[in-house]
Amino acid sequence: MRTESRTMKFIKVQCHILGFNLKSLYEQAKTLLLFYHQVIWAIKNRAIDLRKEITGTYGMELNTALLYLSDLAPTATCSCFEIQVNHLFESKWLIELADIALSLVNEYPIFGDEYTRLLQLRFMDATPRTDNQVAEILTLERSTYYERKKEAILLFGISLWGYVLPTALITYERVSTLGIKEEKFFDMVSGNLSQQLRI
Repeated sequence: MRTESRTMKFIKVQCHILGFNLKSLYEQAKTLLLFYHQVIWAIKNRAIDLRKEITGTYGMELNTALLYLSDLAPTATCSCFEIQVNHLFESKWLIELADIALSLVNEYPIFGDEYTRLLQLRFMDATPRTDNQVAEILTLERSTYYERKKEAILLFGISLWGYVLPTALITYERVSTLGIKEEKFFDMVSGNLSQQLRI
C-alpha cells in the first residue's frame, strides 16, 4: 500500500478548512478542465489570443457568473454542473479564472511546476493527449502519473474555489462601479491574490 503523499495530506486539510467535499471537488475541477480543453480546441482557428477578444466592460453578467461559480463550491455533487458551466466558458470568463488558478498551482512548493505542466498537457493544450502520452512526456511511471494527476486536479479545484473566486468576488465589489475593462479586472484579481498569499 502506498503512503499518502504530503500533497494529498495538504489537500485533505484544505478541503476540511474550506468545507469542500473531496470527491465533489475532484469531479467539478475535472469537468472544468475538460471544458477548458474543448473550448480552446473549438476556437483555435478563430482566435490567436483569447485575451485580445476581451474588449467590453464587465457588468452584472460577470457578477452573476462569479456568484454562480462560487455557489457551486464543491460541497456536494451537482449533476447539472457540466451543462450549466458550459455557457460561462463561451464568454471566456472561466478561461481567465482557470488561468489564474493554474498560476497558483504552479506556485505550490512540491511539484508545482510538474502539476502545472501535467494539467496543461492533459487538459489545456489545443492538442489532445491521452494519459499515457502525458505520462511519457513527463517521464512518470503509470502509478505515479495517476497519483500526480489526481493531486493536480484537486490543487486546481482548491485554487479556483478556495482562492480565485472569493478574491474575484471581493475585487468585483470594490471596482464594479468604475467601468474597468474585463482584461484589467482579471489582472487586478491576479494582483490581489499575489498580495494576499505573500502576507
